[in-house]
Amino acid sequence: MFYWIYDYPTIYIGALFAAVFVGMTWLLIIVFRVAFHRWIHTEKRANDMVGFAFSSFSVLYGLLVGLLAVAAYQNFAGVSDIVTKEASSLAALYRDVEAYPQPIRGKLENDLRNYTRFVIDRAWPDQQKGIVPTEGTHRMTQIVDDLMSSEPAKKSEEIAQAEAYRQFNNYTELRRSRLANVNTGIPGVFWWVVALGAFITILLLAMLDMEIHVHLILTGLVSLFLGLVIFLIAAMDNPFRGEVSVGPDPFEAVYQSLMKPDDSVLRSMATLTSESEKYGVARIEGKESLDGKEIPVLYFGATKMNNFVDVVDDVTKQNGGTATLFVRTGDDYVRVATNVMKDDGARAVGTILDPKGPAIQAIKKGEPYYGEANILGKPSITGYEPIKDANENVLGAFYVGYPRP
Repeated sequence: MFYWIYDYPTIYIGALFAAVFVGMTWLLIIVFRVAFHRWIHTEKRANDMVGFAFSSFSVLYGLLVGLLAVAAYQNFAGVSDIVTKEASSLAALYRDVEAYPQPIRGKLENDLRNYTRFVIDRAWPDQQKGIVPTEGTHRMTQIVDDLMSSEPAKKSEEIAQAEAYRQFNNYTELRRSRLANVNTGIPGVFWWVVALGAFITILLLAMLDMEIHVHLILTGLVSLFLGLVIFLIAAMDNPFRGEVSVGPDPFEAVYQSLMKPDDSVLRSMATLTSESEKYGVARIEGKESLDGKEIPVLYFGATKMNNFVDVVDDVTKQNGGTATLFVRTGDDYVRVATNVMKDDGARAVGTILDPKGPAIQAIKKGEPYYGEANILGKPSITGYEPIKDANENVLGAFYVGYPRP
């Protein structure tokens, strides 16, 4: 009913409601004093009867307005809770697909990142206009198609897929609940009763008989508060509209804390691998002493990579974070070019990849690893890809990472 109020700043509309109620009350007081005062107040007890009527009516009307205010707030809080749970479910789904094998994992993560940006940047503005967004449906269809496109190769992947299906179904239900509430609000008939009640309240206030300055002050205060209360109910009536509304903050928080770092990791890894491979195919030739250790010398084409920091520094310059080239020596992976810094401010050249960390197990199998890892004791969002020679032998590893928010 009050859709127009959502098109203007809240403070202005609140002031408008207050001014209209106070102005209408004072206008009616003047009209009654000029035209109807003698007719109404022919007897002294008439003022008592008006006061009694006002008191009785105020109880009923106050109860109605109070219940509507509670209903509007509960509806607002309920929708806010749905949005928070929906965002949490989306985050859980994003974490579940991390157990999928590449390349389907990367595709699913990209689908979910794009979907999240769609919800924030396109679906929410539509909801604020009272439009139920429909474009998200085909995006959800694409996600479920990708979820089902992977055949589990082992028991752990089968469990991960089942959990992802369950979480996707949970998210779908929460999404439907959000969309069902886009146009939710107090039924129009209630607003007609509220409007009629407000007019009767003002009318009874105007009919009271007292000194003019006292009359204007007391009725002005009552009508001011009445106008603000009705404005508050109207402002919360449609949870997705106006400044007093449920925003996409939970989705933004999920994107910034969980998805954006992964997106940055993928961009940085693409830069690191492409820039390294521009020099040629990876190979090992000879050994050299590095930080007191004899380790193989890593080459890309004719370019020696041990202590060659141009590539890793270029990655950081373009994308932020840190980058490293590891070379394999026995069961260890040693940093030969890096901008990961030690506590003393020196580059961590010669240090090894955590032998108990999750990344080294994947790299030894010739598989990538993307996820959380400790980098010299600091939690980070990381990406690792094996460095392979022309015969697909694992020679080392690429690394990129960002500090955990």
